[in-house]
Amino acid sequence: MESNVPSESQVVEREKSTDSMYGSSPVFNDERLTTIRQEMEYLNTMGKRFVAAFDRFQVHRALLAALRDLYSFSACCIFLKGDPLELFIIPSYPLSASFLEMMIQRIVSAANVIDFPHIEAEQLASSAYLDAPDELALPHMQEGWGGGEIGSSLHIPLTVENRIMGMLSLFDERRDTFNTNLLQLTTMIADYAAVALENVRLRERENALWRQTEFERQRLELIIGSMAEGLLITDAHGAITSLNQSAQHLLAQANINFQTDVPLHQLISTSAADWLPRLAEIVDQALKNKLVTNQELTIGESDETVPITLNISAAPLHDASGIAKRPIGVVAVLNDVTSIKQVERLKDDFVSVVSHELRTPLTAIKGYTQHLVRRMERRLRKAHATPENSALVNEAPESYDLRSLNIVQSQTEHLERLVNDLLDLSQVQWGKLNLHYETFYLADVLAESVHSAQASAELHTIYLDIQAQSTAIMADRMRVAQVIGNILDNAIKYSPHGGKVTVCLEKRDKEYMVSIIDEGIGVSAEQFDHIFERFYRVHNTAIQQYSGIGLGLYVAKAIINGHGGQIWFTNNQSNGSTFHFTLPLRPPTVPLA
Repeated sequence: MESNVPSESQVVEREKSTDSMYGSSPVFNDERLTTIRQEMEYLNTMGKRFVAAFDRFQVHRALLAALRDLYSFSACCIFLKGDPLELFIIPSYPLSASFLEMMIQRIVSAANVIDFPHIEAEQLASSAYLDAPDELALPHMQEGWGGGEIGSSLHIPLTVENRIMGMLSLFDERRDTFNTNLLQLTTMIADYAAVALENVRLRERENALWRQTEFERQRLELIIGSMAEGLLITDAHGAITSLNQSAQHLLAQANINFQTDVPLHQLISTSAADWLPRLAEIVDQALKNKLVTNQELTIGESDETVPITLNISAAPLHDASGIAKRPIGVVAVLNDVTSIKQVERLKDDFVSVVSHELRTPLTAIKGYTQHLVRRMERRLRKAHATPENSALVNEAPESYDLRSLNIVQSQTEHLERLVNDLLDLSQVQWGKLNLHYETFYLADVLAESVHSAQASAELHTIYLDIQAQSTAIMADRMRVAQVIGNILDNAIKYSPHGGKVTVCLEKRDKEYMVSIIDEGIGVSAEQFDHIFERFYRVHNTAIQQYSGIGLGLYVAKAIINGHGGQIWFTNNQSNGSTFHFTLPLRPPTVPLA
């Protein structure tokens, strides 16, 4: 085989002669310079071939072109690691089946030596890919080639950064085809090919990832575009960068040009939408790494019966790398809950109408009951005034009738509180709970409530403990009585076996604190967060179901909050629970007289 590339022994001899020349002359001779120039030109040409290869088949062509300058061979094989393993067989001319079988056997044996994953020859043969490029075919095949046995073979690992990624195998029918003097140069060519194949593999992987990313991006756009919920995305400065179709529809009535790179708080000065500051506040909270959930935002006209209402949840958006500590933006989901609000409004209107209809007969029942109680009390007082009848007064029918009327009156007041709770529900829901302030003594209201509750609580003993000398207060008397009555009703209801109920009043600085202590079932841990919710009722406590509509504590909390006070509860150490509420002596919203 002829080649312009010098052999390794020739290069070594020339280097020795050149080294000997260094002591006598500081310059190379013309022959040495010519040799080095040829080697550099060859390496440069070979490197350009591999750099220009854009896929693995181009790399194969560059490898074959470089090897043809060194050898004449029957077949070149490229065996690559991976999942699955890949074997490319490139024959120079048609080879017999036996020759191919022997090639695969030798490749398997060599692969086991250089620590390839174990593979059987049959498995490798089934995954082999045969290629026959025209530029490799020998122009003049000698007679008898293509049917013989393997005369010589050469196996060189393909390495990249000391990592074996494959193996290059050359086969020929003739013996001593592969000159060991060219082994170093052949290894260099294999290294070039390994780097080129690795680059192609990385490029293919990158393209696959880009295709997958583009597919996921299009898929995500379709999902976001088809969402019934509105989706709003901002950047790190609070400027809206993306809105899906639903969000655009929901915010269309705002007549705001949501320009990119313009933070929401800057749009507030140019817009008359009174809901925009609230939206900006929600976004700012999320930009501070806070998760904001279920915030209502009314974007409709305020004079509408049920304005357009959105439920907003916002979460901080972080960099996928996790390097940045601050969010790079905010993702907010907008749900249109206007229809739900309309249903709630219709329900509240219905409850309000029914409650008003119930209140009319209740007023008559309560009035006539009070009238009969007063008449009965007068008749009993007259009987007490007569000495001969005083011993028989307690046994008179009027005494039993009076107790019965007191129970009727107590239950009527209880029913009245339920109706009032229903009437107050819609007012609390829409923020229209009206309070009528007047000056009265809180101890008097407590005494009246205790007396009324005791009339129908035969199993309970209700005590009143007043720990304040003066109990004058400015508040809504009827509302305060409603709160006390609701809590007392609960104390009696959730103490099914009777017991003691204590109502305690004490003065603290500029407020009163009322505590109602019972010996009932108490409040379980799972009920802590729901006890003041509307329509929340304590369900089966392993013994019985408790009646009620679940509005008493909800309305009580709204009334106390409206007065500027607080309401809470604690479980007693032994059994039962204690409900506390505070009322300021004079609410801060009421001006001094």
